[in-house]
Amino acid sequence: MMLRGLILLCSIVSLSVFAHADACEKSEPACILDAAWSAGLILPDSKRMSLAQDFLEVARLAHEPELLSHWEKRLGQRVSDGSEYPDYGWQKAEPILRSGGVEQLISVARSRQVPLSFGRSDALLSAGKRLYATEPAAAERLNDVLLELSRGASAFETPILAHAAAELAMTRCDMARMRQAVARTDAPQNLRYALWRTRITGNWGDLLNQIRSIENDEDTRDVRRVLAGYRAILELGYCDQSASAIGG
Repeated sequence: MMLRGLILLCSIVSLSVFAHADACEKSEPACILDAAWSAGLILPDSKRMSLAQDFLEVARLAHEPELLSHWEKRLGQRVSDGSEYPDYGWQKAEPILRSGGVEQLISVARSRQVPLSFGRSDALLSAGKRLYATEPAAAERLNDVLLELSRGASAFETPILAHAAAELAMTRCDMARMRQAVARTDAPQNLRYALWRTRITGNWGDLLNQIRSIENDEDTRDVRRVLAGYRAILELGYCDQSASAIGG
Protein backbone atom coordinates (compact mmCIF):
# COMPACT_ATOMS: atom_id res chain seq x y z
CA MET A 1 0.00 0.00 0.00
CA MET A 2 2.86 2.39 0.83
CA LEU A 3 4.43 1.77 -2.59
CA ARG A 4 1.11 2.36 -4.36
CA GLY A 5 0.68 5.57 -2.38
CA LEU A 6 4.17 6.74 -3.29
CA ILE A 7 3.57 6.05 -6.98
CA LEU A 8 0.30 7.96 -6.84
CA LEU A 9 1.95 10.91 -5.10
CA CYS A 10 4.75 11.03 -7.69
CA SER A 11 2.18 10.96 -10.48
CA ILE A 12 0.31 13.88 -8.97
CA VAL A 13 3.46 15.93 -8.43
CA SER A 14 4.61 15.29 -12.00
CA LEU A 15 1.48 16.88 -13.46
CA SER A 16 1.76 20.44 -14.75
CA VAL A 17 1.44 23.08 -12.07
CA PHE A 18 -0.67 25.06 -14.51
CA ALA A 19 -3.23 22.27 -14.82
CA HIS A 20 -3.95 22.54 -11.10
CA ALA A 21 -3.79 26.31 -10.86
CA ASP A 22 -7.33 26.96 -12.12
CA ALA A 23 -10.13 25.03 -13.74
CA CYS A 24 -9.13 25.16 -17.40
CA GLU A 25 -8.68 22.04 -19.49
CA LYS A 26 -7.41 23.71 -22.66
CA SER A 27 -3.80 24.33 -23.60
CA GLU A 28 -2.01 26.93 -21.51
CA PRO A 29 -2.08 29.66 -24.23
CA ALA A 30 -5.78 29.00 -24.86
CA CYS A 31 -6.54 29.35 -21.16
CA ILE A 32 -4.63 32.62 -20.90
CA LEU A 33 -6.38 34.09 -23.94
CA ASP A 34 -9.79 33.03 -22.64
CA ALA A 35 -9.08 34.56 -19.22
CA ALA A 36 -7.83 37.81 -20.75
CA TRP A 37 -10.87 37.97 -23.03
CA SER A 38 -13.19 37.44 -20.04
CA ALA A 39 -11.48 40.37 -18.33
CA GLY A 40 -11.95 42.49 -21.43
CA LEU A 41 -15.69 41.86 -21.69
CA ILE A 42 -16.42 44.79 -19.38
CA LEU A 43 -14.66 47.18 -21.77
CA PRO A 44 -16.57 49.12 -24.42
CA ASP A 45 -16.65 47.20 -27.71
CA SER A 46 -14.33 49.64 -29.47
CA LYS A 47 -11.67 49.40 -26.77
CA ARG A 48 -11.94 45.64 -26.53
CA MET A 49 -11.53 45.28 -30.29
CA SER A 50 -8.48 47.54 -30.20
CA LEU A 51 -6.82 44.60 -28.43
CA ALA A 52 -7.41 42.26 -31.39
CA GLN A 53 -3.84 42.18 -32.69
CA ASP A 54 -2.49 41.70 -29.16
CA PHE A 55 -4.65 38.59 -28.78
CA LEU A 56 -3.74 37.33 -32.25
CA GLU A 57 -0.03 37.85 -31.67
CA VAL A 58 -0.16 35.68 -28.54
CA ALA A 59 -2.10 33.04 -30.48
CA ARG A 60 0.53 33.16 -33.24
CA LEU A 61 3.41 32.78 -30.80
CA ALA A 62 1.71 29.72 -29.26
CA HIS A 63 2.35 27.78 -32.51
CA GLU A 64 -1.07 26.16 -32.30
CA PRO A 65 -2.71 26.59 -35.73
CA GLU A 66 -6.19 25.74 -34.48
CA LEU A 67 -5.90 28.30 -31.69
CA LEU A 68 -4.85 31.04 -34.08
CA SER A 69 -7.64 30.12 -36.50
CA HIS A 70 -10.17 30.22 -33.66
CA TRP A 71 -9.15 33.73 -32.60
CA GLU A 72 -8.96 35.05 -36.15
CA LYS A 73 -12.54 33.90 -36.70
CA ARG A 74 -13.66 35.23 -33.34
CA LEU A 75 -12.13 38.66 -33.94
CA GLY A 76 -12.90 38.82 -37.64
CA GLN A 77 -9.37 39.66 -38.72
CA ARG A 78 -6.05 38.05 -39.55
CA VAL A 79 -2.89 38.31 -37.50
CA SER A 80 -0.42 40.85 -38.83
CA ASP A 81 2.76 39.63 -40.53
CA GLY A 82 4.78 40.02 -37.34
CA SER A 83 7.30 42.45 -38.82
CA GLU A 84 9.89 43.40 -36.23
CA TYR A 85 10.29 47.00 -35.18
CA PRO A 86 13.76 48.57 -34.99
CA ASP A 87 15.52 48.06 -31.67
CA TYR A 88 16.36 51.68 -30.88
CA GLY A 89 18.06 50.74 -27.61
CA TRP A 90 20.45 48.45 -29.44
CA GLN A 91 21.06 51.05 -32.14
CA LYS A 92 22.35 53.35 -29.41
CA ALA A 93 24.20 50.74 -27.38
CA GLU A 94 25.94 48.71 -30.08
CA PRO A 95 28.39 51.37 -31.35
CA ILE A 96 29.44 52.18 -27.77
CA LEU A 97 29.94 48.50 -26.94
CA ARG A 98 31.94 48.02 -30.12
CA SER A 99 34.27 50.90 -29.35
CA GLY A 100 34.62 50.68 -25.57
CA GLY A 101 32.85 47.63 -24.20
CA VAL A 102 30.40 47.31 -21.34
CA GLU A 103 32.18 49.69 -18.98
CA GLN A 104 32.15 52.42 -21.59
CA LEU A 105 28.43 51.91 -22.12
CA ILE A 106 27.87 52.19 -18.36
CA SER A 107 30.01 55.33 -18.15
CA VAL A 108 28.10 57.04 -20.97
CA ALA A 109 24.77 56.05 -19.41
CA ARG A 110 25.73 57.36 -15.98
CA SER A 111 26.93 60.71 -17.34
CA ARG A 112 24.04 61.00 -19.82
CA GLN A 113 26.45 61.73 -22.64
CA VAL A 114 25.22 61.67 -26.24
CA PRO A 115 23.79 59.36 -27.54
CA LEU A 116 22.44 58.35 -24.11
CA SER A 117 21.27 61.78 -23.01
CA PHE A 118 17.86 60.18 -23.55
CA GLY A 119 16.84 56.53 -23.64
CA ARG A 120 19.61 55.13 -21.46
CA SER A 121 17.23 52.57 -19.94
CA ASP A 122 16.46 51.15 -23.41
CA ALA A 123 20.15 50.98 -24.32
CA LEU A 124 21.19 49.19 -21.13
CA LEU A 125 18.24 46.79 -21.31
CA SER A 126 18.81 45.92 -24.96
CA ALA A 127 22.53 45.40 -24.39
CA GLY A 128 21.87 43.20 -21.35
CA LYS A 129 19.35 41.03 -23.19
CA ARG A 130 21.70 40.56 -26.14
CA LEU A 131 24.76 39.83 -24.00
CA TYR A 132 23.00 37.41 -21.66
CA ALA A 133 23.49 34.31 -23.82
CA THR A 134 27.23 34.83 -24.42
CA GLU A 135 28.36 37.10 -21.57
CA PRO A 136 26.08 36.47 -18.58
CA ALA A 137 28.37 38.33 -16.17
CA ALA A 138 28.13 41.44 -18.34
CA ALA A 139 24.34 41.15 -18.43
CA GLU A 140 24.29 40.87 -14.63
CA ARG A 141 26.49 43.97 -14.38
CA LEU A 142 24.09 45.93 -16.57
CA ASN A 143 21.18 44.73 -14.42
CA ASP A 144 22.89 46.10 -11.33
CA VAL A 145 23.58 49.41 -13.06
CA LEU A 146 19.91 49.78 -14.03
CA LEU A 147 18.95 49.21 -10.40
CA GLU A 148 21.61 51.66 -9.22
CA LEU A 149 20.47 54.35 -11.66
CA SER A 150 16.83 53.88 -10.62
CA ARG A 151 17.78 54.78 -7.05
CA GLY A 152 19.25 58.14 -7.99
CA ALA A 153 16.99 59.12 -10.87
CA SER A 154 14.22 61.68 -11.06
CA ALA A 155 10.68 60.75 -10.09
CA PHE A 156 9.88 60.57 -13.79
CA GLU A 157 12.79 58.31 -14.78
CA THR A 158 12.88 56.02 -11.74
CA PRO A 159 9.98 53.75 -12.80
CA ILE A 160 11.32 53.62 -16.38
CA LEU A 161 14.74 52.44 -15.22
CA ALA A 162 13.16 50.09 -12.67
CA HIS A 163 10.93 48.52 -15.33
CA ALA A 164 13.96 47.95 -17.56
CA ALA A 165 15.81 46.38 -14.63
CA ALA A 166 12.83 44.10 -13.95
CA GLU A 167 12.64 43.01 -17.58
CA LEU A 168 16.35 42.23 -17.74
CA ALA A 169 16.13 40.29 -14.46
CA MET A 170 13.17 38.33 -15.80
CA THR A 171 15.13 37.54 -18.96
CA ARG A 172 18.03 36.35 -16.80
CA CYS A 173 15.75 34.31 -14.49
CA ASP A 174 16.95 36.42 -11.55
CA MET A 175 14.14 36.62 -9.02
CA ALA A 176 16.11 38.59 -6.43
CA ARG A 177 16.90 41.48 -8.74
CA MET A 178 13.46 41.37 -10.26
CA ARG A 179 11.86 41.79 -6.84
CA GLN A 180 14.08 44.80 -6.13
CA ALA A 181 13.28 46.36 -9.49
CA VAL A 182 9.52 45.78 -9.42
CA ALA A 183 9.31 47.41 -5.98
CA ARG A 184 10.64 50.62 -7.55
CA THR A 185 8.17 50.72 -10.46
CA ASP A 186 5.00 52.79 -10.42
CA ALA A 187 2.71 49.73 -10.59
CA PRO A 188 4.37 46.86 -8.71
CA GLN A 189 1.13 44.87 -8.42
CA ASN A 190 0.35 44.79 -12.13
CA LEU A 191 -0.15 41.39 -13.70
CA ARG A 192 2.66 41.75 -16.22
CA TYR A 193 5.09 41.37 -13.32
CA ALA A 194 3.07 38.47 -11.89
CA LEU A 195 3.44 36.65 -15.21
CA TRP A 196 7.14 37.43 -15.31
CA ARG A 197 7.49 35.89 -11.84
CA THR A 198 5.62 32.85 -13.11
CA ARG A 199 8.13 32.49 -15.93
CA ILE A 200 10.90 32.28 -13.32
CA THR A 201 9.17 30.02 -10.80
CA GLY A 202 6.85 27.96 -13.00
CA ASN A 203 4.18 28.43 -10.34
CA TRP A 204 0.82 29.71 -11.60
CA GLY A 205 -1.11 29.63 -8.33
CA ASP A 206 -4.45 31.39 -8.85
CA LEU A 207 -3.15 33.75 -11.53
CA LEU A 208 -5.82 32.77 -14.06
CA ASN A 209 -8.50 33.78 -11.58
CA GLN A 210 -6.69 37.05 -10.97
CA ILE A 211 -6.72 37.73 -14.70
CA ARG A 212 -10.41 36.93 -14.97
CA SER A 213 -11.10 39.26 -12.04
CA ILE A 214 -9.64 42.40 -13.65
CA GLU A 215 -12.17 45.18 -13.04
CA ASN A 216 -10.81 48.01 -15.20
CA ASP A 217 -13.70 49.00 -17.47
CA GLU A 218 -12.16 52.30 -18.56
CA ASP A 219 -9.06 51.37 -20.55
CA THR A 220 -7.20 48.39 -21.98
CA ARG A 221 -4.05 48.80 -19.92
CA ASP A 222 -4.52 45.83 -17.58
CA VAL A 223 -5.43 43.35 -20.32
CA ARG A 224 -2.48 44.56 -22.42
CA ARG A 225 -0.19 43.95 -19.46
CA VAL A 226 -1.44 40.38 -19.18
CA LEU A 227 -0.87 39.68 -22.87
CA ALA A 228 2.56 41.34 -22.82
CA GLY A 229 3.56 39.40 -19.71
CA TYR A 230 2.51 36.07 -21.19
CA ARG A 231 4.22 36.93 -24.47
CA ALA A 232 7.55 36.81 -22.59
CA ILE A 233 6.78 33.23 -21.53
CA LEU A 234 6.01 32.23 -25.12
CA GLU A 235 9.08 33.95 -26.54
CA LEU A 236 11.61 32.90 -23.89
CA GLY A 237 10.11 29.76 -22.38
CA TYR A 238 10.13 28.99 -18.67
CA CYS A 239 13.30 29.30 -16.64
CA ASP A 240 15.13 26.07 -15.90
CA GLN A 241 13.41 24.55 -12.89
CA SER A 242 16.02 21.82 -12.48
CA ALA A 243 18.27 24.47 -10.95
CA SER A 244 16.92 27.11 -8.61
CA ALA A 245 16.30 30.47 -10.22
CA ILE A 246 18.82 33.11 -9.22
CA GLY A 247 17.70 34.52 -5.91
CA GLY A 248 14.55 32.38 -5.95
